[in-house]
Amino acid sequence: MDIKEELFREDYLFTREDVLKSLELFIEHEKLNEKPGYSYEVVKNRVKLCEKFIAAVKKCKLPALTELWWFYEYQFLGNSIELNLCQADEIEVENNEISGITSTVEHTLITVECDYLTVEQYAAMHNVEPVTIRQWIRRGKLRHAKKNGRDWLIPDTEDKPRRGFTSVQYIIENDAHIESDEFPLLAVCESIFIFQDEDNKNKFNCYLNNYKTKFNSKLELTRSEVERLEHTIIESSKARVAGNIQYVPYIIRDMED
Repeated sequence: MDIKEELFREDYLFTREDVLKSLELFIEHEKLNEKPGYSYEVVKNRVKLCEKFIAAVKKCKLPALTELWWFYEYQFLGNSIELNLCQADEIEVENNEISGITSTVEHTLITVECDYLTVEQYAAMHNVEPVTIRQWIRRGKLRHAKKNGRDWLIPDTEDKPRRGFTSVQYIIENDAHIESDEFPLLAVCESIFIFQDEDNKNKFNCYLNNYKTKFNSKLELTRSEVERLEHTIIESSKARVAGNIQYVPYIIRDMED
């Protein structure tokens, strides 16, 4: 076994037991609630979602992956947790550690969603007025909210917005098209990445991409324009927030010679 394969076998998840052991450690990390930190109710609800996900994993039959470069991976996506079957394409090793990996999600095996709250319930949870919640929604501040007819539902795992702007990437799901008179290029996008200019806090850069057609474009937006853009994307219910880099527990396992 060469060093690349040995490190791969040591670092990644290949059995249901691996996934469950890692999730238990992930819950311990969530309970610590370290920086940037969440409100008490949100931490409680995030842990509840993790426990629901563990119950779903325990119910299913997951074979041990013995074919090289295949592995299991779970992602906390803010309003849900997914278990994915992945394949590593490229692995870089430096100083006897995996320094980089390129992988592909071949299939999402399990998805467990959090509970959703009405505007009034969410306002009560955070001790603010419902009108404030509706204002946050209009400004695109509650990125995991979803439209239910004329009403809005908000995940119980989504905290109230922080001060300042947090960069975000939206992924358009299932080859859908978002129609917008103000932002017509949304209709050709697979991915939208938005970040704040470091030198001018009132300026925002938006990159619109379609990896299949190799289309890419850039928009420069004001604060009010980026709020309208995010509201348009969220209201469409055709996109999800891309998963951020998250804490991944290292599990200790007995390695065969």
